[in-house]
Amino acid sequence: MAHPVTMPRQGWTMETGSVVEWLKRPGEFVRQGEQLMVIQSDKAANEIEALESGYLDIPSDAPAVGAEVPIGTLLAYLLTEAEARERGLHIPNPSPGKSPLPNPSPVATGEGLPDPTPTPREGERTPANPAPSPPSRRERGDVAFDGLALLRAMLRIRKVEEALARAHQQGLVHGACHTYVGEEAIATAVCAHLDEGDTIWSTHRGHGHALAKGVPPREIAAELFGRSTGCAGGRGGSMHLFKPEVGLMGTSGIVGPCILLATGAGYTSSLLGDGRVSVAFFGDGASNNGAFHEGINLATIWNLPVIFVCENNQYATEVPFASVSKQPDVSKRAVGYGLPGVTVDGNDVRAVWEVAREAVDRARAGLGPTLIEAKTYRTRAHSEGMRDAGYRSVEEIDAWKGRCPIRHLRATLEREGHQPESLDAIEAEMDAEARDAIAFATESPWPDGRTAADHVVGWVAGTPVAGGI
Repeated sequence: MAHPVTMPRQGWTMETGSVVEWLKRPGEFVRQGEQLMVIQSDKAANEIEALESGYLDIPSDAPAVGAEVPIGTLLAYLLTEAEARERGLHIPNPSPGKSPLPNPSPVATGEGLPDPTPTPREGERTPANPAPSPPSRRERGDVAFDGLALLRAMLRIRKVEEALARAHQQGLVHGACHTYVGEEAIATAVCAHLDEGDTIWSTHRGHGHALAKGVPPREIAAELFGRSTGCAGGRGGSMHLFKPEVGLMGTSGIVGPCILLATGAGYTSSLLGDGRVSVAFFGDGASNNGAFHEGINLATIWNLPVIFVCENNQYATEVPFASVSKQPDVSKRAVGYGLPGVTVDGNDVRAVWEVAREAVDRARAGLGPTLIEAKTYRTRAHSEGMRDAGYRSVEEIDAWKGRCPIRHLRATLEREGHQPESLDAIEAEMDAEARDAIAFATESPWPDGRTAADHVVGWVAGTPVAGGI
């Protein structure tokens, strides 16, 4: 059954509005609760969720992007797969033999909620009318330490990164390529406690975070190759990965902003009361940035559900951390702001997992942020193609390679009784997955030049116009 999508009311006095941007394309399957479009009201621009699930159909006579129309104007339809095919919609990558299943509808009983005054408009979120919270991992009962799952996740990162490094050497990767080799335990252990709705905010060295949060290897490889099948459509490259569907809200080549963005996400969660947490991953170089102090201070005084994870790999590009800080432990800076700070061996996945569990539980319980410093080391150059010696010794690099987090976990699993053959099989599986990702990226098409202005919003005479101006 076709579900109409109409111009919603988004402000107390709003009688008209305009679509700034469609966040889904015609023919794309939209799940109930996913962000569907951006609406400009008389107050602000707001992302609007789909109230039903279905394939998006924007009729040819629908209002143009940027056109101001009355509340209730028909904008689009959400169709069943049969209806979509009947209307001739192109359905990209449909599931073979079945339609995607919509998320179950939350049951709004209103029990236990105070009566808000004034009564919020339909769909509006207030502290008294919070967004429904997804069940946490603890509620689902899957919080036990799973060494095999963590080994698989770390090997996925390692194999994909090594494959991308080779591809960069072959000229297939466009732009920079900062690998996460040697640091896999941190993203893997932290993200093991996060749900899809929890958000992470990353850095120029973000491939490992993206993979740990659930971005498919194929989409990461295609993004670095500049192909249309990449997680950002080939627009972002290595340092600008983006997939909000799984909670990856973006990586950035600018040092420090992820700390402020994660703080903002925590503030949003606090206002909505939705039980979500946000995580900022950043390096030791960012700890001397003003954003570090501003973000941590705000998160602490407002008691926000944020985890700040400093991946101290000893060098900011080629600058030793010891040369720019008399205090060797970033975590000890937490004392000045009144939040817990802990230093952990970033190459011990179980140690990071335990610390991250406590921090996430603390954030979900409304007890505020935590600063985690994970001491680690990148065993490849700062970025592929850059020098790897001269500012650090070969002996130092070899010593840290001997502390490989994957080798450490594998040895632990073997001592616990896991057969080497079964662990070899996992490694072979991840190796094949990485090769598949490179093959997929190589065979994927380049973006259509006509879409270059997609997702670009400008202003003409005070009116927002999407798709370029």
